[in-house]
Amino acid sequence: MACTLAAHNHSMKKFLLLVLAFSADAASAVAQKPLTNELIWYSNTFSGDWFSGLRSMNDGEHYTAMEQAGGGLEVGIYAYRTGERTGTVLDAASLVPSGASGPIDMEDYTFSGDERKVMVQTATEPLYRYSSFARNYVYDRDRKALLPLADTARSKQRLATFSPDGSHAAFVRDNNLFIVDLVSMKETAITTDGAWNKVINGAPDWVYEEEFQFSQAYHWSPDGKKLLYLRSDESAVREFDMTLYHQSLYPGEYRFKYPKAGEANSLVSLHVYDLAKGSTAAIPLGTAETDIYLPRFGFTGNNTVWFMRLNRLQNEKLLYTLDLSKPATDANLKLIYKETSPTYIEVTDDLHFLKDGSFILTNEQDGWNHIVWNSADGKVQRVLTSGNYDVLAVSGVDEPGKRVLFTASKLAPTGQEVWSVGLNGKGLHQLSPAGGTNDADFSTGFKYFINTRSTANEPSVTTLHDGKGKLLKTLKDNAKLRATLKEYDLQPKEFITVAADSGLMLNAWMIKPPGFDATKKYPVFMTQYSGPNSNSVVDRWGGRDFLWHQLLAQKGYIVVCVDGRGTGHRGRDFRHITYGQLGKYETMDQMSAAKWLGKQPYVDASRIGIQGWSYGGYMSSLCITKGADVFKAAIAVAPVTNWRYYDSIYTERYMGLPKDNAAGYDDNSPINHVDKLKGNYLLVHGLADDNVHFQNSAEMISELVKADKQFELMVYPDKNHGIYGGTTRLQLFTLMTDFLLEKL
Repeated sequence: MACTLAAHNHSMKKFLLLVLAFSADAASAVAQKPLTNELIWYSNTFSGDWFSGLRSMNDGEHYTAMEQAGGGLEVGIYAYRTGERTGTVLDAASLVPSGASGPIDMEDYTFSGDERKVMVQTATEPLYRYSSFARNYVYDRDRKALLPLADTARSKQRLATFSPDGSHAAFVRDNNLFIVDLVSMKETAITTDGAWNKVINGAPDWVYEEEFQFSQAYHWSPDGKKLLYLRSDESAVREFDMTLYHQSLYPGEYRFKYPKAGEANSLVSLHVYDLAKGSTAAIPLGTAETDIYLPRFGFTGNNTVWFMRLNRLQNEKLLYTLDLSKPATDANLKLIYKETSPTYIEVTDDLHFLKDGSFILTNEQDGWNHIVWNSADGKVQRVLTSGNYDVLAVSGVDEPGKRVLFTASKLAPTGQEVWSVGLNGKGLHQLSPAGGTNDADFSTGFKYFINTRSTANEPSVTTLHDGKGKLLKTLKDNAKLRATLKEYDLQPKEFITVAADSGLMLNAWMIKPPGFDATKKYPVFMTQYSGPNSNSVVDRWGGRDFLWHQLLAQKGYIVVCVDGRGTGHRGRDFRHITYGQLGKYETMDQMSAAKWLGKQPYVDASRIGIQGWSYGGYMSSLCITKGADVFKAAIAVAPVTNWRYYDSIYTERYMGLPKDNAAGYDDNSPINHVDKLKGNYLLVHGLADDNVHFQNSAEMISELVKADKQFELMVYPDKNHGIYGGTTRLQLFTLMTDFLLEKL
């Protein structure tokens, strides 16, 4: 009997083990859903949760954010201390204009200085990368009334803002700058000479917006009594035209001013308007030279303006101030900062003025990008950060706390942390959680901050912290997205280093196929951007691009990304080595990385491909030609193929003028290397790309045809540099996936 029971127990154990094993396999099978381009690019399956319209309120104890409610968006008030909602600024009822039957669709909002009025933006139409047209409404929180900022029968506005005292608003319309008295709602034109493709007041031209990365070209004085604005005379700038096919029976034409490398730029000037006097005065610029840039400007006090001036080659940066109580002459300008470089100087938003007129900024003078404090007259400097790491951005200056808040890749070039340092250069302190990429949004007064952190393999988590970094609450954990991701058998993005032929170790990441077997040989798909001071090898959630790379891994490819020379987070010399010869070292490093990969026992060296978009498309075009013996296939999306076709500010910053550096422009332009092509090449471009013009691909096509080289081509009518809208991204990424499956 005992023997029979033991045998029975043994049989039951075996049965249970088999059931458990089967259950585990079944669960694994359920968890391992295949990724598809439809899921990635044309569904909300992988949508995340984040804050929209986050604003800190004046008291530093509350913040506002937009959130979905019912059929539209509303703006709620939240307490920093708890993260709990405490009130409402705007809801559906408050978004109904006087005399209207229903609410407007709110797309963005801003407060007046006293927070009693709210500017509500609706009916937005994009212009370029950062700019747009919109209808703006002013909501009076006391009167609970919503009124249009300007006559809705006229053109839409741009760049609407409140004056700091809340008595007026300003906006740009039809290239002119206007102010509105918010009591009478009377509109006054500050300028009248604005005209499309001729003169712009209060907004930058295309190339300023794209390359200096700002769209508002006017600023209020702190007391709201003056406006400082940029005037751009585009008359001498040559026009570029694009055909738009879907407008009507006959195609339309869009023409805009676009200065290519070496061509004439806009003539720029600064002017200050006095609201009380109703008069405008020109600001002296300290030079008779007109071929200059004015990429940043503003007020340091109610009666003092400042501006940054760059020369055409962008290797000299000057900062000036002018006391408006004195005559506006060059003699009264004060030069407070001068920086020169044998290569180039980047323009950032790291400049911050303190109440006493002193200021902090970043520069690369010691070989790394670091924070420097400067006295008001510029005669005394104090370095606040130092070491072999780059400061990435300055978030602000906490004057009462005597500290500067900033982000840096201090712990690793692949990461980004939030830090503080004393205005005396002491007390460096890490505020953000360890690892990954951190971005902080500080409260007014810097008592709190909201941190968004993600890693290469984890979507973002948004947390609330006090000003010293202590965690107070998790606000958004993306739990739904995390649960969804677990169903798709995603493979970890692994960080590695690659030994380049130059002797440098290059940072890289790799995704291996599910069930990776080191005894087998796999094809490799390399993806990169590679542009100056950019980074693709970062410990940060990659969203849908990451998921597409996972899809390729599921189809049997090893996916790799390498940051070569010229990219950021590794100091000035690593970045600036590409000066004057864009593409040379970057291509060498991608080829070197591919050769290194080909030597790994699990890589099929005969099946290595590369892809990129914009600068990355330029690079993949060079790699499939100059690296024809290394790469079997390449995809180039919206590539530059000839640096002479790209814009003046970007190209000349890194290449100098074409007349001074003809070889640098030509030696590494893909159109001059098409004869080397052996592998499979897919060229993709949007026909309405205002940034990297289709002209680049047209020239590449012509040269490929002349050389009798076969290739594949896809163009997207009426699509810009981003190539998106409707099913466009789905079609594009399906195209690229199929190309790789067939050709690699």
